[in-house]
Amino acid sequence: MSKIKCRSCGKELFYTSISDIPTFPFCSERCKLTDLGSWFDEERRIDEPTTNEKLEDYNE
Repeated sequence: MSKIKCRSCGKELFYTSISDIPTFPFCSERCKLTDLGSWFDEERRIDEPTTNEKLEDYNE
């Protein structure tokens, strides 16, 4: 049996297969939506430097 913590609230989750937890890696739908809201509010984001090469690739 494996154990992880919910990425939103920290609750410990025990499972034998990922399919045991329908909202993996979150403990509930609420925690899943809370995390999504953090991305929408830009509290979480992936910062990556922008280069001219990347801008050219994006515009093509």
